[in-house]
Amino acid sequence: AWGNLQTTTEESWQECVETLKETYTPNEDALPDNCPFGFYPTLVQANFDETAKTIYTSTIFATNESVVDDLYLNSDAFDRGSGQIEGAYDTQYEDFINIYLDDSLGRDMSLALGSAVVVSVAIMIHTRSPLITGVGLLQIVLSFPLSYFIYKLIAGLDFFPFLNFIGIFVVFALGAGDIFVAIDKWKNARISFPGHTYSTEYVAAVALPDAASAMFLTTITTAIAFFATAICPVAPIKMFAIFCGLLILFDYIMNVLLVFPALCIYDKAMMAREKKRNRHGCGNSCWMCCVSWSCCGLCSMRKGHHMHDLEEGLDDGVTASRFIKTQSREFELAQEEEARAKASFIQKVMLGFYGILHKLRWILFVICVASFGVCVYYATTLELPTSSDVRLLNSDHEYEKSFEWRQYLLSEQLEKLSGSTAYIIWGVSPADTGDQNNPASWTQLVLDGTFDPSSESAQNYLRLFCDDLFAQDFASPVDDEYVCPMVGFEDWLGEQSVAETPEEGYIEHCGGASTLPIPQANFNPCMSHWASSAEETSVLSRNGVVKVITIPFSSRVRYDSFFDVLDDEWNLIEDWMNTENGQAPEGVENAYFSSYDFWWYDTNRAMLSTAYSAAAIALGCSAAVILFSSRSVVLMLFSTLTIGFILTSVTAILVAIGWTLGFLESICFAILIGVSVDFVIHFSHAYSNKHGEINRMDRTKYALVKMGPSIAATAITTILSAVVMLFTIITFFQKFALILFFTVIQATVGSFIFLLTFLDCIGPTNPTYLVDKYIDCCTKATTDNDSGVDASRKRNKGSSSKRMDGTSRTAATRRESKASFDSSA
Repeated sequence: AWGNLQTTTEESWQECVETLKETYTPNEDALPDNCPFGFYPTLVQANFDETAKTIYTSTIFATNESVVDDLYLNSDAFDRGSGQIEGAYDTQYEDFINIYLDDSLGRDMSLALGSAVVVSVAIMIHTRSPLITGVGLLQIVLSFPLSYFIYKLIAGLDFFPFLNFIGIFVVFALGAGDIFVAIDKWKNARISFPGHTYSTEYVAAVALPDAASAMFLTTITTAIAFFATAICPVAPIKMFAIFCGLLILFDYIMNVLLVFPALCIYDKAMMAREKKRNRHGCGNSCWMCCVSWSCCGLCSMRKGHHMHDLEEGLDDGVTASRFIKTQSREFELAQEEEARAKASFIQKVMLGFYGILHKLRWILFVICVASFGVCVYYATTLELPTSSDVRLLNSDHEYEKSFEWRQYLLSEQLEKLSGSTAYIIWGVSPADTGDQNNPASWTQLVLDGTFDPSSESAQNYLRLFCDDLFAQDFASPVDDEYVCPMVGFEDWLGEQSVAETPEEGYIEHCGGASTLPIPQANFNPCMSHWASSAEETSVLSRNGVVKVITIPFSSRVRYDSFFDVLDDEWNLIEDWMNTENGQAPEGVENAYFSSYDFWWYDTNRAMLSTAYSAAAIALGCSAAVILFSSRSVVLMLFSTLTIGFILTSVTAILVAIGWTLGFLESICFAILIGVSVDFVIHFSHAYSNKHGEINRMDRTKYALVKMGPSIAATAITTILSAVVMLFTIITFFQKFALILFFTVIQATVGSFIFLLTFLDCIGPTNPTYLVDKYIDCCTKATTDNDSGVDASRKRNKGSSSKRMDGTSRTAATRRESKASFDSSA
């Protein structure tokens, strides 16, 4: 039976779809007359009129808001098909996906906290000290409330988006790096200055300033990179960047205030551990285990032999005090040898890597230059998203499938074809009086004091404006029955002028006018009365004076249109409006157009432009910091190139995997800029740390051995924490983890290969030579100038003395002459 009806049904549906596409208007609910009973636009794909086939279809059943939660809880029992049929459920307004995201947020946050646990374990393994690990975690955690204090109470920023909580994971990764730098600087200093000779205070005076300066350089550049991203006018991104910058600053401050004293306590405890032993074993062993794991193992091994060794020593006539002192000395030497052995192993790894790097340095140099050029090319192809819609689930999830499949349906296509509503506005200034850092703070209307439509020339212009507007390709009436306010007002005047009993307002205010223009004195009270009686919301009056007039029109684009399409349409309308305003009479020459859809377009445009600007600011500030710290123009150049390589290579990877610079990606881009500078600056600082003329290979090797372990530990820790977050449900966390993963990988490659290859091939042997020479020249010029001034002063002083002496002698001669004169008189 169906075979006989199939052809007829398909043909009638095809005709219906074709007619719908031609005649559909957004506010028209009735279907064309040729559509059969039971047909809905949700049943077929948008191209059904061409193919007579549909892969996607939709069934709709009526619900109300009160039962959405119950439907969601029972959605697992819904039939999802079998075999070649697959079903997916959600409501028209995506209530299911919103509920699911709320439920998934807690799970994802707990998984994200798991990455913080990974960081904690990594710190423990690297430091082997529960004390330093605990203090290190404390300083990271304390940076959060301190940053919030400045953010909220000092800066007065009320909007605190959920994104700011992601900053805690950024500071965990970067804070762990600072801890690694501090502990490695201390270990290197202690190896160079053994404990039996140099005190803790001496080592602290050597290690801590070096660690503080190295961490300060990375802290200031990373913070500036985040603060640079705050130029983005999109409030969530701006607030996220500001908060992350504060976190980085306070993490550094707390590191200096807490971790540095903990290192001193750690060192003193390690130096004094043997002295605290007593005859009965390892005294105070619990405290020593909190300081370092190595103490626990040592106490366990030595506890059984301690009494026997002590008794044996006493039998030989050796005093207990001398024996303990000797054992303490041997213990210190053993610990120093153990530290040297460990350091040597790490150094062997780094030196082995350097040997390979040095042998292949010229090949790597060519590869690095070529790779940089390729990355720059592909990074510039990063595009804005085709849609402004922010999706938070992967495409393989049921609720996301429901959304994606719905896009193929005729109903969605018709809605997109209908465009959107935009407005031409007179009488209101395009001002924003709200808090621009808080999306919940909306603006108040700011009236345009120059708006005055009462003149006859203005009335004629506004009466003909709609005809000119709807003659343009970009605009059409919002519906077939729409009448512009000035046309409607003129029609009302004509009706009232011939009415047997006209309205009292017409008689009182309109002066018997039947058409536009009307006398200027009558315009405001007459039109205000008409707008009030006709309930015309597009005309707003205050005290009988027309203050605002709006004209809605249907635009061809929507917020989810391609960005290029939106950009072309925006410029087309803007150019036409500028031309119209140039021709408009006085009083109505400040019109503009506005639309929610173009609001999203402007948001995307701002995110793209500020992302590139923030990257440029970060690069510039990084270059300035490196130049100031290393006093080397060549190092500044190489470091800036390396940071640029990291930025462009990660961006090129994002382009390769199909990312566009949308809302979520812009937030991740801020993280990319902030994280990419750390490793490079550490190597640059170490390379220039030794003064004088030193072979570039030795400098590169020194920088690699001194800073390589800390950088490698930071990289591994951050990568592992990012891997944990890849298993989250919400796509933002996944993208956050993915870009953090790629950034750290490329930052490691950029610093260990790109930068070190450049330094090993063409690095300066005396990095500070040019800057030092320039400073010496300036100092010498200043000194010579000061010497010249001093000499001139001395000469002037001598001349003055001579003149004074001459004057004195002249005065004395005069006095003598006078005395002789008086005497002779």
